[in-house]
Amino acid sequence: MIFGCPRQKTGIMAGRESRSSVCVKMCPQQRARHEAYSEPSKDAQSWMAAASQRVCAHLNNQKSRQVCKLTAAAERQNQLTAQLKAAEARNRVRQLRQHYQNLKEQEINLMISCQSNAQRAVRLEQLLPVRERKIHHTDCMDQLQVDIFA
Repeated sequence: MIFGCPRQKTGIMAGRESRSSVCVKMCPQQRARHEAYSEPSKDAQSWMAAASQRVCAHLNNQKSRQVCKLTAAAERQNQLTAQLKAAEARNRVRQLRQHYQNLKEQEINLMISCQSNAQRAVRLEQLLPVRERKIHHTDCMDQLQVDIFA
């Protein structure tokens, strides 16, 4: 029994009532210290739970966006790498073809220069042209390259 109070309250309400009445009598600094270690109300607990759920959802959303950006960047990087490799392969083929044509041209020129007289050299030159006619490839690009440049 509290001195000066004819009724004694029992149960949970008695504890809360006494805590709140004690808090009212405290100075603000002591009240803040006291409330810092006491359990928050149900409303405050529900607000904190909702806030933590929103924060988790926001973080998950940011992570998924970042993963999407990374996968898009990786896909673009893979596409650029594939295009670069294809260009290098085309360049190697072109260089091999050009090297072969140069060797063939040198051999024909050597054969022409080794002829015993000018008449035979002219005949051989007419029979074996030094430069071949240019071959036009109609479509040397595959479908992926056509889609990229279109």
